[in-house]
Amino acid sequence: MEHIKELDKSLDHISNKNQTIMLTGDFNCPDINWNTMSVNQNAQDKEIQIALMEVIISHSLTQIHETPTRGNNLLDIVLTSNPSLIKTSSNAPGISDHDMIVTDCDTKPHYQSKKPRKCYIYSKAKWEDLHKDLTILSTNIIEMYHTGATVQELWDKFKTDLYSNLDNHIPSKLIRSKTSLPWINHKIRKMFKKKTRLYQQAKKTNNWTNYRHFQKEFKFGVKAAE
Repeated sequence: MEHIKELDKSLDHISNKNQTIMLTGDFNCPDINWNTMSVNQNAQDKEIQIALMEVIISHSLTQIHETPTRGNNLLDIVLTSNPSLIKTSSNAPGISDHDMIVTDCDTKPHYQSKKPRKCYIYSKAKWEDLHKDLTILSTNIIEMYHTGATVQELWDKFKTDLYSNLDNHIPSKLIRSKTSLPWINHKIRKMFKKKTRLYQQAKKTNNWTNYRHFQKEFKFGVKAAE
């Protein structure tokens, strides 16, 4: 039962309207009727199987595999939050007494690009000028407080003038997030440029010997780095 509770917590962490969940494996619950979403009256570990079924229902998951995977028992299942993506789900011979599930689904990776973020170059900051302006800001905040300004008005004044002063006295640059593969290092990039040069040479001279030789070296280098 503790495992069921931990599964529920994990699903809570990843549940999101913009995400598709695929949950598969050997759940070893032969007494759940997935068509009627009920548990047989004489089931062993009935409470656990009911708890699992309730977790699946609460997270709007659908069990899409129908063929028994061990004898007449459906032990290995495929759960998803988006059944429309599933094309087929069938059995194949496994390496144990369970059949292997092969599920074909329509899916592709989603890359979420991050916006460039501002990074201040503190080594080039005009600290004395910044200190003077922040002293003035502090005085203005105190005066506003004594004249009855609200907390929200004080905060808006502080935040707006603070960032304005930072922009005036500290140079900044935009930093973009890296999207390259982690194993594509400096050495691999140099090899890639060399491969491109050799390709252009081979195309002009129609002599592909050097290119083909280096192509093998390049593939080995990428595979080793990966």
